[in-house]
Amino acid sequence: MDWRTTTAVLCLYGAVKEFRPATPFLTPFLVSPEKNLTLDVLYSQVYPYWTYSYMMAMFPMFVLTDILRYKPIVMIEAIGLVVTWLLLVFGSGVLQMQVMQVAFGVASAAEIAYYSYIYSIVDRKHYKRATSYIRAAALFGKLLAFGLGQTLISTHTASYLTLNQISLGAVGLVTVIAVFLPRVKSEKAKVSMRTLDTREQSEELVPLEKVSYTREYFRRTADELKQCSGNRELLKWSIWWALASCGVYQVQNYTQSLWKQMQSDADVANGVVEFVNTAFGAFLSFAIHYLSIDWTARGELILLVTSALVAALLYVCSQTETVLVAYVSYVVISSIYHMLITAASANVAKELSSNNHGLIFGCNTFVAVCLQSLLTLVVVDSRFLHLGIRTQFVVYSGYFAVVAAVFAIFFAISLFSKCKRSEHGQEDVALEDV
Repeated sequence: MDWRTTTAVLCLYGAVKEFRPATPFLTPFLVSPEKNLTLDVLYSQVYPYWTYSYMMAMFPMFVLTDILRYKPIVMIEAIGLVVTWLLLVFGSGVLQMQVMQVAFGVASAAEIAYYSYIYSIVDRKHYKRATSYIRAAALFGKLLAFGLGQTLISTHTASYLTLNQISLGAVGLVTVIAVFLPRVKSEKAKVSMRTLDTREQSEELVPLEKVSYTREYFRRTADELKQCSGNRELLKWSIWWALASCGVYQVQNYTQSLWKQMQSDADVANGVVEFVNTAFGAFLSFAIHYLSIDWTARGELILLVTSALVAALLYVCSQTETVLVAYVSYVVISSIYHMLITAASANVAKELSSNNHGLIFGCNTFVAVCLQSLLTLVVVDSRFLHLGIRTQFVVYSGYFAVVAAVFAIFFAISLFSKCKRSEHGQEDVALEDV
């Protein structure tokens, strides 16, 4: 199977796995008479299990993706999605919904294999094109799903249960598609010994047969993390990636609970919101590459201003009684994140050697999920503060205010460094004149 055929199968997999029209209506479905859970039980006893399981599963999935060569982890994602929707359709009670969230957490963690699979089967010259195909296919699947879901709900053609049954059928088909993905042969895998300091040198490639891959993998990981820790630009974007992803994941996980407090059955437009959100996110993610922004010079200021704006919008969400205001705020917050996470990916990638993109991307996401788990445990979990949903969003607003403060410090340090360099430059000119 050549790379074009494999890319096509991966695109089909991505589009179908994202075709889940029930996703925007998860909270309304779980609090409906069909499942009969309360909002308080959902956000304090059910939803936290996704965060905890995602965190616990992510590190082993990240490591096993490299060791098992992608396809087995993709299969785990597909099976996790099937278990999730089997429990949503046929399960009931708090315990089964907690298990459902654990299954979805495992599937979420295994998704890393899907997005990194393509780089094991295509030549470097095809990376950009193959990546755009994979991302576009997943977004296309979401757009179709959200549009269909909202249409069926708004026209009263189908119930929330029907949307979940459609989603179950889609993820079942995904499992079949995953079977036809080719396995990446381990003998083709190589261990690159190139470091950041020697990125222009030719790579020394060591066949896996000649080394213990697992031991070499961990040794190389430790070396690369040590090298990356001294790169200021890499650290800046990685810190934003981890901090912002933590906050946005949390908002996405609990925003339906906030909306539910403001909604009547007649104005549940969650599908429209997610449709618009996905469309804006796709457009901004595409457009960011064509904007002539000097991210090195202006990055700290942009991250400071956008983090402060997100903090303000989350506070508005926590106080408003109008669901439309909450919808618009959510779309703006998500759009900012989609745009800047694309910029962060590009800026982090350009600071890395070719063999450690997955490592650093995975580490950034892992830190984000660990922070989110801590935030969930303290703020949401019924065993700790167990704050009301509006108070939670006040906390999330404060969290992003702290993120803005962190990048205010980065901005101040950057200004100080520029002033110092300017002074040194003037002194050099004066000495030359003398």
